[in-house]
Amino acid sequence: MPEQPHQPERNDVHATAFCQFPGTDPLQIHEIIRGELGEPNLAVFPQLADRGVGADAVGRSATLLAEIGFDLQPHGWRVGVNDGVDARRARSILRSDENLLADVLGAEQKPAQRLKLTVLGPWSLAARLYLSSGERTVSDHGARRDIIAAYAHGLKEHLDRLARITSVRSFTLQLDEPQFADVLDGTIKTSSGYRTLRSIPRSEVRNSYEEFFKVLCADSPQHQIQPLLNLPTGDERWIERMDLLTQAGTTAVAVDPQGMGHRQWERVAGFVEGGGRVFLQVLAPGLRAPGVVEAVHSILRPWRQLGFADSQLGSMTLMPRGDFTRCTSAEAVSTLQHLSSYAQALEQTRVDA
Repeated sequence: MPEQPHQPERNDVHATAFCQFPGTDPLQIHEIIRGELGEPNLAVFPQLADRGVGADAVGRSATLLAEIGFDLQPHGWRVGVNDGVDARRARSILRSDENLLADVLGAEQKPAQRLKLTVLGPWSLAARLYLSSGERTVSDHGARRDIIAAYAHGLKEHLDRLARITSVRSFTLQLDEPQFADVLDGTIKTSSGYRTLRSIPRSEVRNSYEEFFKVLCADSPQHQIQPLLNLPTGDERWIERMDLLTQAGTTAVAVDPQGMGHRQWERVAGFVEGGGRVFLQVLAPGLRAPGVVEAVHSILRPWRQLGFADSQLGSMTLMPRGDFTRCTSAEAVSTLQHLSSYAQALEQTRVDA
């Protein structure tokens, strides 16, 4: 990746979250986030899908396609057309959210300099958008190439704008790739439903991610961008996907330890040894939260079994096991408070090592 502008590197254990929250009032959610995920934790840019069309994951991500129009059809979001009314609504929601974030941060006595955002990964977005023919964009080589390139440039413009209107100087951009395995394995159905699309060559996926990272992380004098990949850990070929993305330049990954076997943990160990950062999902929202001692022990046990010293805990960030879309505000607050207390205890363990 291109060299980033100098920013202090984080070597402390801290907490963050997924960006999806319940309800329709973004200001209320900002109050929760600023209250529970202020420094030294990593606050997030909230998404509220309950606001309807255009606030959903695909609609939000499609607004970030540079110079590409889109609209909503019965089968999904279609690209390569003039903006429809739903696309204009999606763009309006995003711009309103950007301005509200600027207002919220601008009102702080010590404005935050770090922020985490979530969008669909480029290949999952290409798998969920449609051409005018009704087929998925991922089915056409030229279309998927253009979509991914436009997405990289649009995301860069989005983050550049946020840097201009806010105090944020360090962005963590979570790229959710729920369709990544389907793209690679050729399990996505065609529009007819009678067959599946051909699998995308691994070399194409790897090269496209290399270019995506180059555009996204191109020199910016005022801020830096850290891409964070979120792959389903339950994928039986997760190690293979990790290898591909690491070769493309991935330096941070979200990991759900539930169901992970020894070989997967070993791959995580190799990733950390190579300088990677792990965002560990440790607490399911809405469920009983263990006490600090129990939670910290459950995190330290596999960490130490991998041969890591407590002084290396700074490679870890804690986050929930899932988003807050089906939680009450009180449950979200409770989850974030527990995560923050776990992170503080782990950070003290790191400092004392």
